[in-house]
Amino acid sequence: MARLVICVLLCVAALAQAGHEKYEGHQLYRVSGLSDQIAELEASLDILSTKPGARTASGKLEAIVRLSPEEKEQWLQYFDERNMAYFKMADNLADILREEESQIQVSRAAAKRSGKSIGFETYYRHQEINDYLDELAAEYPDLVTVINAGLSYEGRQIKLVRISSTRFENLMKPVIVIDAMVHAREWVTTPVAIYVINQLVLELSSSVLTQEIDWIIIPLANPDGYEYTIDEDRLWRKTRSKSHPGAEECPGVDGNRNFDHYHGTSAASANPCSIIYEGPRAFSEPEIRVIQDAVLSNLQRTALYISLHSYGNMFLYAWGNNGTLPQNGLILHLAGVRMATEIDKLALDKADRYIVGNAANVLYYTTGTSRDWTRAVGIPLTYTLELPGYEYDFVVPPTYIKQIVTETWAGIAEGAHYVLSTW
Repeated sequence: MARLVICVLLCVAALAQAGHEKYEGHQLYRVSGLSDQIAELEASLDILSTKPGARTASGKLEAIVRLSPEEKEQWLQYFDERNMAYFKMADNLADILREEESQIQVSRAAAKRSGKSIGFETYYRHQEINDYLDELAAEYPDLVTVINAGLSYEGRQIKLVRISSTRFENLMKPVIVIDAMVHAREWVTTPVAIYVINQLVLELSSSVLTQEIDWIIIPLANPDGYEYTIDEDRLWRKTRSKSHPGAEECPGVDGNRNFDHYHGTSAASANPCSIIYEGPRAFSEPEIRVIQDAVLSNLQRTALYISLHSYGNMFLYAWGNNGTLPQNGLILHLAGVRMATEIDKLALDKADRYIVGNAANVLYYTTGTSRDWTRAVGIPLTYTLELPGYEYDFVVPPTYIKQIVTETWAGIAEGAHYVLSTW
């Protein structure tokens, strides 16, 4: 019997890490280049992150790219020919992913011993998160409503949390909308969304932030992709849909290119095999239609929209497609600075300070993003919030979750106070 138990445990461990084998020998490089050079890479390579280079005025960006053994020589030559500086960050991506898996196994075991249904010391599965949200709604029915907002492509339930002391019946109150996990590999975004819910419901139920504002929060917008990153491919970014031409070979759509704002105008986003594939049409993805419906349901009084992403320590605002500013560009910047300042007060010493700016000018041109679409349909303050990753990029160890959720809440709370002061 003991041998059988050991065999089962070994099989489970092997299955948990089986997906990492595909990255054996893959290396990570930090590449420096001009904005248009980095943007061109995105159509062909898996860019794991992009941010301004070393906080200098050089006008260059730094991108972390993954190169397989088969393509390394070709791309290093490409970088040399274009005078794009680069250096190797990691020899074997599979080892990094195995280390993360090991840490998560330890943290989940500790969380289980603590008796908490959901904490901020580890990462949880989609169903565990949904069960917790339902428990919260059952315990606080006068404040929390959990809506089964829609099914993912593969049939998983996407939950939407509404927090309101007046059941969304007071139409004079502002609304704040937050979504998380549009990109499947950005695991730390969902804990931030859940922490915001907990603060509003468990800690601040009598405060002005809960009493005077209605909140809509989607903690896990892309459950198919998220579950796939756990079971099969840690670096998967897109949805898992197969309703577009070429889907059998290249399934999935980049949810943050699927919104109806200059959709179909970027050649790089038209390739189904690209990580930034925009989909066959705007709002083709059921996961993104959940966000669309949430935004449009209370559009006239929605004052602030934040889409949580990882990583980069940035508040990015419109317009990402051409680099111009909305009419309220100065207000967008000032409100973003206020939120970023509060986060930086609590940040770790080794963390980069937050950058606030126009998405196209800070990084490069993008189309079909939620940030631009929400601003275009009339929400005054809309941001892509890129969370910190430290030296781990978006593969954030569970030991950093509590730090990130705590500091990010301080920024979001400041944004909510700003909304109240201007409403």
